[in-house]
Amino acid sequence: MNSSNIVEVKILEDGILCAEWPAHAPVNRYAMDDETKQRQELLNEPHALLVKLHGITFITEEAWGTISGEHFHSITTALAILFDKNSGYYEHGKLIVDLKFVDGRAVDYPVMYFDEEEAAIDWLRTVCHKN
Repeated sequence: MNSSNIVEVKILEDGILCAEWPAHAPVNRYAMDDETKQRQELLNEPHALLVKLHGITFITEEAWGTISGEHFHSITTALAILFDKNSGYYEHGKLIVDLKFVDGRAVDYPVMYFDEEEAAIDWLRTVCHKN
């Protein structure tokens, strides 16, 4: 990971990227811009995304604007969010993400939450093969 990057993004396999956020990360516009830029540099076509959250503290409205925006939707085919039970802010992070995705701000791609990485990747593979 480049020292200027906030989020570590890598290719997991064909059509699936992984964005790993640092522990207790605040999800803000700068972090979302960093994630999006890295995703485009790695795979400049629509793809599924596994997001590993190690206890987020908040999501700003500006970051939500990026997540729910047209550009993010154009490169995202599915989103699996993996929560780390051992990181702290576990329930808090799940609540924040749940509120953002269910408070009437629908997204154009399927979203699922997971506690186990293997299950998240299997689900992304299934969703990718349906498209």
